[in-house]
Amino acid sequence: KLISEPVNAWHHYAAILYNIKEYHGRDWRIHIVHTFREGNASADYLAKFGAANHEVYSPIVDPPDGMSLLLLVDASGTFFSR
Repeated sequence: KLISEPVNAWHHYAAILYNIKEYHGRDWRIHIVHTFREGNASADYLAKFGAANHEVYSPIVDPPDGMSLLLLVDASGTFFSR
């Protein structure tokens, strides 16, 4: 719903939503699929990593320590149930 409808400029994630809409508007094929955190351990790790980070913006050039194994798990398609 947040991606398909106009973005409220005051929404907490407005900047991210605008970025998603920009990518979606390009001449690319994009397929957006919802997954629970158990379906993407790397994204879950990065979400927790970002929540614990006090910086407003911190680019990640290399995967943080402890994420290499999660990337391997995600690449292999392993799924952990709740």
